[in-house]
Amino acid sequence: MSHPPLILASQSTTRKALLEKLGIPFTVQPAHVDETPLKHEAPLAYVKRIALAKAQAVSTQNPGSVVLAADTPVIVGRRILQKPESYEEALTMLKLHSGRRISIPTVVVVVDATGKSHHKVSVSWVKFKRFSQAEIEVFLAATKWREFSGSIHIELMEPWLQTTHGSISGIMGLPLYETTRLLARAGLTPKPFKIA
Repeated sequence: MSHPPLILASQSTTRKALLEKLGIPFTVQPAHVDETPLKHEAPLAYVKRIALAKAQAVSTQNPGSVVLAADTPVIVGRRILQKPESYEEALTMLKLHSGRRISIPTVVVVVDATGKSHHKVSVSWVKFKRFSQAEIEVFLAATKWREFSGSIHIELMEPWLQTTHGSISGIMGLPLYETTRLLARAGLTPKPFKIA
């Protein structure tokens, strides 16, 4: 019995690497949607709306496929931080994170082969030490900061982490526990422990 093809609606290399751990073949087709927050939109409502829009956009173009999308912004208070567009914006974001607890929610959406959507929410947070100006500048010189929401490349920032809470893969952009359950509901059984 053949399974419907799986499409990852994301251009994130980190998300791609995480999904590969589940052992399900997939193709990548980034979704292009307007990610501008609505006026007075609550952060979690925003994350869900964007993830759903990405999944539905790609599903419409690929009927009969299973489409997986996710959105993982960084939340500071009620501020929603996506990927910085300039060095100055990245610098401002990192100064904002210094010595603070940062919320990192991820909403995962799967649109199954019938076009029905399912979603799950994973909310994690991290607490950073205080950064010096020199540390921030070295970090920005060493990382592809344009690729990460809120300029947070969590794997490189581990020496700065005081505390983490929640899903490690969720903080990175694709919570694998929630993703596994959603894909199973869509008829795709992950094989995370398959040895080649």
